[in-house]
Amino acid sequence: MTREEIKANTIAMFLEIVPEVEAEKLDAEVSFRDQVEIDSIDYLNFVLALEKRLGIKIPEVDYPKLASLDGCLSCLEPKVKG
Repeated sequence: MTREEIKANTIAMFLEIVPEVEAEKLDAEVSFRDQVEIDSIDYLNFVLALEKRLGIKIPEVDYPKLASLDGCLSCLEPKVKG
């Protein structure tokens, strides 16, 4: 899976959890929580959706790394390719 495919899947999963967000307005460097109102349950559902969609296990210690789109890509790319 390419970086762009990981990015597209990450955005798709985020939009499933927070459908009112406009994907093109997401700033990849800024925390999702700083951009939209998302609670801890939504965030957990997002992480679990990523695991399912990408077919990987994300350890709980890595959850904070998934706070932004760039963070997701940095964290997920090695897991998906590894």
